[in-house]
This record gives sequence, structure tokens and C-alpha cells, in this order.
Amino acid sequence: MRVLAFDCSSAQGSVAVREGGEVVFAERFDSPRGRGGEFFLSLDRALRATGRPDRIAVGVGPGSYNGLRTAVSASEALHLATGAERVAVSSFLALPCEGEAYFALGDARGGVLVLARVVGREIQGDFRLLPPADAIAELEADPLWPRLSTSRLPLVPGTQVVAPDAAIIGRIAESLPPAERPLEPLYLKPAHITTPRARG
Repeated sequence: MRVLAFDCSSAQGSVAVREGGEVVFAERFDSPRGRGGEFFLSLDRALRATGRPDRIAVGVGPGSYNGLRTAVSASEALHLATGAERVAVSSFLALPCEGEAYFALGDARGGVLVLARVVGREIQGDFRLLPPADAIAELEADPLWPRLSTSRLPLVPGTQVVAPDAAIIGRIAESLPPAERPLEPLYLKPAHITTPRARG
């Protein structure tokens, strides 16, 4: 099975293709504010190098509002064009980590962090939206767990900034059932939108 995987949930995106249990294509690219230009160039290179996918695996977040919409829209277009199966994978499950357990964090904006416990590439419990002080208290309950964040978090000590890896998304997706409906981004709260000032 040939699995095309991609993620645009953070400032650094990635595209990968797995076939026969091996990574046959992998690229990373900058994606500030979820801009999709480099993503589509990388996606085109992956398709030209490896051919039609049997399965499309997408990192659906949590993360960048624009980036998630771009990735999910691309998966639907490719599904329609190729007939490939679709699989959604939380981007937090694909953070590079050598250990079995880690904390995954991200900036949910508005003074709130998103936090999840990941063990064996599975979310334990649920995603939690917490103010920084509460997030730190939870992190300190398991001080030996790595603290991996998809963005810089100055208020949370000891965090390592990493980006989801599409190759890991592809590996996880190989054992998941395909989606029966169109994929949807994993939004934990409404989009953080700055409203224009009222004109005098």
C-alpha cells in the first residue's frame, strides 16, 4: 500500500510517502501562518516521484487554522481525483519523540494552551485547554515526560519546539480504517480572528 501523508498544522509542514512499510519520499517546508505555497510544491514533487497513492493520511490538528483547512481541502481534492482512501490523524501523535510517552502542547491563542498526554502514539484522555499556570502544574505531575510543543511557549519551561512528521502520520495511518466521510480539521475552539477597529 502506498500512503501519501502530509501535515500543515504548524509553522513547518511536511509531506511523506510510505510504501511497503518504508519511507520513499520525505520533505519539510516552511509554512508560516498556514500559507500553502510551499506545501503544494512539495505535494507535487511527492506525486511525481511516487505516483498515485492508495491512501491519503492527513494531520488534522490541533494547530494552525489556515494550515489545517489547506491540508484537509487538499486531501478531499486528491481523493476525488484518485479515489484514494482518506485517513485523519491528530498532528499531536506525530511529534518526533524517541520515548513512548510525552506531553504535546500548542498555543491555542487568547492566553490558553492546548495540552495532551500521548502514550504509544495514542492520546490518553482528551485534549485540554488550560491557562499556562494550570498547564505547568499538570506537566510537573510527570516531570520525566518530554514536553513537546508545536510553537514557542516562553511561559512554559523545558518545552522543545518540534513539528509533526508526515512520515509518522503515514505509519500510524497504515493501521487505521479509512474514513467514510470527508475529513474535518480538529478545531478545539473558534478561530482566533482580529476584528477591525470601528471607523470614526
